[in-house]
Amino acid sequence: MSYKISALEYYLPDRLVDNDYLVKTCGIDKKFIEEKVGILERRIALPEQPTSDLAVNAAKKLMEKHNISPEDIDLLLLCTQNPDYKLPTTACLVQDRLGLKKSCIAFDVNLGCSGFVYSLPIAGNFIKFNMAKRAMVIMADEYSKIIDYKDKNTAPIFGDAAAAALLDSCPDDFGFIDGNFGSDGSGWDKLIVRNSGVVCDNTGDSYVFMDGLEIFKFAVRVIPSTIKELLERNNLAASNITKFVFHQANTYIIKELQKRLKLSDEQVVIDMEKYGNTIQSTIPIALKNLIESGALNKGDLLIFSGYGVGLSWGNILYKYI
Repeated sequence: MSYKISALEYYLPDRLVDNDYLVKTCGIDKKFIEEKVGILERRIALPEQPTSDLAVNAAKKLMEKHNISPEDIDLLLLCTQNPDYKLPTTACLVQDRLGLKKSCIAFDVNLGCSGFVYSLPIAGNFIKFNMAKRAMVIMADEYSKIIDYKDKNTAPIFGDAAAAALLDSCPDDFGFIDGNFGSDGSGWDKLIVRNSGVVCDNTGDSYVFMDGLEIFKFAVRVIPSTIKELLERNNLAASNITKFVFHQANTYIIKELQKRLKLSDEQVVIDMEKYGNTIQSTIPIALKNLIESGALNKGDLLIFSGYGVGLSWGNILYKYI
């Protein structure tokens, strides 16, 4: 027995920030952001709107559109790096607000742009080993709360969002087939919010810092080689994969990954211009839109690939059902 994504939905906050606004606030090069980075606008949460609000909205949309009862969910995994509180776990707040049963397992996972790829097998293995029948995996983050909108290196990139996926069991030759994962903690300071935990020097700010060049170098060094390793382990070539759904960091990185893996334009999903980099939510948002477009057929092979803060990475081989 394996596990599959049986339903997907996402939620975007109402507040829209376009590139014209950022030209005024931080002096971005609008042409560069739109043509090279590939982002036209992004959504951000209201100041009083916590991460749990985004998560609950995505989950309610999933439950209402797919006729899912609160009693159906045995496990709730919430992946975020900006929880409502350091404690309690935000997943418990969401479990209560959704009215899920008291026997529902609920916990947070602290991961960024690789979060969806990691969260699938974490939740999915509860299903695989009969510890849960159905799991809800929610990606939710609000980088708007930790961004300095005068910083042209981060302000244009990130947007807020939440995505919710329902996981169910399936035959073991469909759904999750295989994956590989890893981390390079030596790059811990390349994407960081200092003074955000118990390590505080009280001399700096608490905004997100990103060394974009180092993140780019990490992604294009690690992802092509590890995807090739995953394909070889399963006796596959890149040409056997219908769609590669990379973390939607920016168009430039994705195009470089495409070039290094020798992929066609038809194989590569690019879907960020209306949302920006929504951290953990980029892959499920792109996947939901891909499914709705009618581009996938039963049996199509997909690669999900996430990379970023940590530094961490992960790839999943998935057979669509």
